[in-house]
Amino acid sequence: MTDLYRRLQRHLDRLPIGFPPTASGVELDLLRYFFSEEEAEVVLCLGLTHARPWRIRGRFSRTHGRPIERRRLEELLDGLWRKGSIRRSLAAPHGYSVAFLAIGMFEFHVDDLTPELMRLMHAYFDEGFGDEFFRAMLPQLRTSPHLKAIVPEHRIDTYDNMRRYVETTDQRIGVANCVCKQGEALLGHPCRQVEDLEVCIFFGDSDYVERGRGRYISREECLALLELAERRGLVLQPGNSLQPICICLCCGCCCGVLTAAKKFPKPAAMFATNYFAELDAQACNGCGACVKRCQMDALTRAPEGGAVVLDPDRCIGCGLCVTTCRPGALRLQKKTRLTVPPRNIELLYLAILAKKAGKARMLLNLLKLAAGARL
Repeated sequence: MTDLYRRLQRHLDRLPIGFPPTASGVELDLLRYFFSEEEAEVVLCLGLTHARPWRIRGRFSRTHGRPIERRRLEELLDGLWRKGSIRRSLAAPHGYSVAFLAIGMFEFHVDDLTPELMRLMHAYFDEGFGDEFFRAMLPQLRTSPHLKAIVPEHRIDTYDNMRRYVETTDQRIGVANCVCKQGEALLGHPCRQVEDLEVCIFFGDSDYVERGRGRYISREECLALLELAERRGLVLQPGNSLQPICICLCCGCCCGVLTAAKKFPKPAAMFATNYFAELDAQACNGCGACVKRCQMDALTRAPEGGAVVLDPDRCIGCGLCVTTCRPGALRLQKKTRLTVPPRNIELLYLAILAKKAGKARMLLNLLKLAAGARL
């Protein structure tokens, strides 16, 4: 049934964050991990937007040339959602849609990871998905600075001020285990920054809670997590929109995004960030505290000893180095050209899709979505 999984790979590859083929075929092994043959047939009938079971049933008949019993389809859809392989609308009656690999199926399998899945994810990131993930000019996540690194004269916008966002949001706040830290621990590489893995923040009503993969917390608990992130050296990566759906607290030893980006020669260009660190070499006393804090290897000790060296092509402007620089040799500077995120996650993915498909193709895609067709 390789042809079935190849068809599914091509179907998923049309998404804003695609599912590209590789020479080894590891992407097909991943699809076999997530979907049985019967489930794969159903997912071929799902699109980018939620569709009700009756519509999916009609697509199934047209796609596969045979009907599927209504109750069986509903069982398959519910099972796929419960294990985290597809998306489901929050409100009943429920609609179902495909999920990206990341951010999506991988994260939805938190608390249900296996060493096999982690090995497949590592192989796929190295062979093809890493390029796909970072190809979008609008990343799914952005880097927001730790406020202790911001000098008073900087005016910081709310989308870069995660403390302010948490203090003012009217959405519910939740937390779940970090899938990256959990997965690396399974492979024998526990996180070097924190012991408690419950550090991934999400906003709004969430099926994470309904599926038993997370819990709701108070505003005060969330603010304490942001303090923990600064204290333990975790990068703040909220969703790249004015209304972020999450804040990931990321480390350079486990985070799939940071570890994959560090393999590129100029990772700073891959991140949506409005700040960068600046080093005064004359003021540096060579203590090396900043080197330990940097999660992107942007700071290193000079070969001859003494002052630290900063590589601006690796700096993503998180501010972790600044917050513990006692001599004040490091400062966080604001870029002259700022990146303002889209209003919400839906517009973010439409913008990514537009850049991927081109204007003409995007207009056709919008018409298909408006008509309720698959994308």
